[in-house]
Amino acid sequence: MNKPRFTILQQEILRYLFMKSGMTFNARSLAKPLKVSPTAISKSLKGLEGEGLIIVTKDRESKRLSIELDKNNPKVFMLKRVENLRFIYDSGIVEYLSDNFPEATIVLFGSYSFGEDTITSDIDIAIIGSKERGVNLAKFDKIFERQISIYFCKNLDEVNKNLRENIVSGIVLKGGIQL
Repeated sequence: MNKPRFTILQQEILRYLFMKSGMTFNARSLAKPLKVSPTAISKSLKGLEGEGLIIVTKDRESKRLSIELDKNNPKVFMLKRVENLRFIYDSGIVEYLSDNFPEATIVLFGSYSFGEDTITSDIDIAIIGSKERGVNLAKFDKIFERQISIYFCKNLDEVNKNLRENIVSGIVLKGGIQL
């Protein structure tokens, strides 16, 4: 049987850095939300740094670590994309939207679908095949700690070319897209 590549703590560190993409942390500021010691964080960083997933630098004067995702590594975006999709399904938003728009196709698109989002990015979701109507996403805005933007269209033919290409290159969460 294959041994997991990352420890549970390393996975939690990555998950947190993915959620807070674009921010820099020190060991203490990572340890607090993950409910572990700064020493445990420091010990776990070596493997992630060795894989090229994070950049760790040390301040000369304070000796504090500075920890951030290595956005020059394409593997970071691949793993972040997988984590984003897992988070979408785990949050319950797909079921919520499916219940509210049972006949519609639901597509995750934009930077979040590619794993290129930052903490300030919104999450773009297209609802295809349904009339626009209000839906309360406040619960999910809070879970994701960012705004969720919903785009409604009856079919993709009525959408401008750039938006259509962006939607088609997204991830279908429910239903299917006919080209």
